[in-house]
Parts: sequence; structure tokens; C-alpha cells
Amino acid sequence: MSAFAASLAVLLLAALAIGLAPLWRGQRRLALGVAVLLAAGTVMLYALLGTPAALDASNIRRPETLEEAIAQLQRRLSEEPESIEGWVLLARAQMSQGRWSEGRDALARAHALAPDNPDLAVEYADALMRAAPDGRFPPEAVALLEGVVKEQPTHQRGLFYLGAQRLQAGQPAEAAEIWERLLPLLQGDTAAALREQIGLAREQAGLPPLADGQAPAAGPAITVTVQLEPALAGRLRGDEVLYVFARTVDGASLPVAVKRLPATGFPVTVSLSDADGLMPAQSLSQQARVRLLARISRSGDAAAAPGDLEAAPVELEVADGAAATLRIATEVE
Repeated sequence: MSAFAASLAVLLLAALAIGLAPLWRGQRRLALGVAVLLAAGTVMLYALLGTPAALDASNIRRPETLEEAIAQLQRRLSEEPESIEGWVLLARAQMSQGRWSEGRDALARAHALAPDNPDLAVEYADALMRAAPDGRFPPEAVALLEGVVKEQPTHQRGLFYLGAQRLQAGQPAEAAEIWERLLPLLQGDTAAALREQIGLAREQAGLPPLADGQAPAAGPAITVTVQLEPALAGRLRGDEVLYVFARTVDGASLPVAVKRLPATGFPVTVSLSDADGLMPAQSLSQQARVRLLARISRSGDAAAAPGDLEAAPVELEVADGAAATLRIATEVE
């Protein structure tokens, strides 16, 4: 700080020498006194109101270890306690070291700042479980997961953790039912791994094994063609996921049918039927009309998130062979 103060004083004196030149020619003592006082006052004000620590090389150098990065982040959060991203980053770093309680507390700060963020609520619920002495989901975590799934019935991580909680609580039939809602939203190895877990849960519950593959389509099938606005095509990375949903007209509860596929090769045409439903009790064939939606998810999750691309919804009468076109043209904010 002393070196900085000296440099600042010299620069100020140089500037003041130019500005006070007329006074210097008439009253040199007065001009010199004014210059010194102004320079000293500026340095003192910076020391009192500025951020001298920001000039300390130890505070701005690149951290070489995770511990240094965590310490630097903690210093930043002490000055910017409203930074949601900072608290989440701190929590993840701490939990990567097995510091579960500290990570939980950091996520609690983030969740308090954004209580309506479903992804953050699920991550906080997971942290609450990991930090619990018995390794179980505490009531607060259960309430968070149930709230997320109620508001977003296709939230993948919410469904997965809620199913895990039910299994942990000795309710394997409920765990299987929740995971079976999640299964149509997954594909490949992830779907195969979850199918295994569903099989174990059903076995514990005394239920018959889950049938292999999808059930044959029953009732009417509707055709949905999804187009992509050409101006948005260049923004895709190539690993996004396309979801096509049929929901009840009022949008309540789970989708009555859903397809998940790679977001490539537009225009894409899919067929939706009862075979694509999430709950037998609420199927496509039971609806007179449905509300069709299409969304390109950057994260792969079925729940909408900022940066995803979506189409305006279209209503369609449910009848075998009925068809509609959706055009993806807007970004989720």
C-alpha cells in the first residue's frame, strides 16, 4: 500500500503542477501547499474508502491448489454475499473434499437467495442427505424434493432422488412407481441402469418384474412434426436433447405422452400414443384434446431452463392420425 500511495502522490503532484501553473507564478508557497494537501487527501480517501487489498498480489494471483481457490472464493463471498453462483461453486468445491456440512451450509445460502430454483433445491436436498449423521434424507430434504416434483413432474434429478428417498425409507413400491415415471425420459446406459434399480425395488415390494421394452401402442396415435427456426440452428452444439410433450389442456399433472430424442435432423416427426405415457391412469387416449409442446434442452433435463429453445404450444384434438406442427423459435429466459 505504501508504494502505491507514493506512486499515486507523485502522479497527482505532476497533474497538479500543470493545473496550478498560473498560481505557481504568482504565489509559489500557496500553490505548493494546495498541491501537497490535495495529493495527501486523495491518498487518505482511497485508504479509507477504496479497496487497497485488491492491489495485494496475494489476492489476485491465480490459485494453485483447491484449498487456495476455496479460500479466495470465501474472501470474495465475504464482500459479495448475494452471489448465488459463488455459494454454489463454494459448496461443490467443499463437497468434492468430503466437507459435507460446509457444503450443505453454502448451498443453504444459495437456496435462500433463490428459493424457487428447482435445480438448486434438488442439489440442496442432496447436500442435506450427505451431511446427515445417518446418511438419510431429513424431512427438509424430502419436502424440497416433493415440492420440485409437484411443480415440475418431469424434473429428472428430482424424480431420481425422490425415488431413492422412498427406497431408503422402506417404501420400495413407491420408489418403483416414481422411477417408472422417470424411465421414459432417459435413454441408453442411463435408462438401462435405472431399469435395474426399478427391478430391485419391485422385487423388494413383491411386485412382478418390469416388462421388457415398451408396451404396444393402444388407442389413437397422433403425429407431431417439429421444425427449428433456421436462425437458431447455428446455436446448437450437437449434444442437446429434444423433448416432445402432449399434456392435458390445463397443463396439470404429468404429460400424457412424451418423446425424448437427439436434437438433430430437423424437421423431426414423431408419433405419440399411450405407449409414450408416464402414468397408465392418465393416458393420451383418455383426452379429448391435448396441448403439444416441444423443447430443446441444453442440459438434457426435461424441465425448462434458461437458454433452452422452445416452440409455442399448439392444441390438437386427439384422434388416430391427427397431426400438428410445432416450430421452435424462442429461447427460454
